[in-house]
Amino acid sequence: MSNIHRLRLTDKIFFITCNLREDRQNFDNIEFQMILEVIDSSRRNLGYLFCGYVLMPDHCHALIAARHPITISKIMEAVKSKISGRLNKRRATRGPNWQHQFWDRFVRHAKEFAQRLDYMHHNPVRKGLVTRPDDWFWSSYNNFSLDPTVVAARPIAIDLVHLPDSYQA
Repeated sequence: MSNIHRLRLTDKIFFITCNLREDRQNFDNIEFQMILEVIDSSRRNLGYLFCGYVLMPDHCHALIAARHPITISKIMEAVKSKISGRLNKRRATRGPNWQHQFWDRFVRHAKEFAQRLDYMHHNPVRKGLVTRPDDWFWSSYNNFSLDPTVVAARPIAIDLVHLPDSYQA
């Protein structure tokens, strides 16, 4: 059992990292779509905001706003469990698919929010999967496009939030 004691905060935006177990095969495009379907369904059921993301072959990053009374731990428990069950069914496997813990940090100010979005959106470029962030289909980068046809073609709508420069968590 882990000794990590998560903050029991709500009404904060969290930057999340979840890693696939090293003994599991990487996600494919069908599984990326499945992950986003689970996230979309769970955010409607649990009432959190999904503010940005990138899905990578072996891990995921997201900006999630946990709203009272739900905590980030409850959100991640629900999402990881549902995704794992669907992955096991699709892959005809058993057991956990995710590493036991997830990494989280609550966003402290508007500048950090922008930095986390930029980090996520450029992750596929840094990993050599694409040459430009807008070429990676499995991120929220194009959700911020000024072209409505580009936004409409995204696999999931995100919750757009505008944090004023004075935002402090």
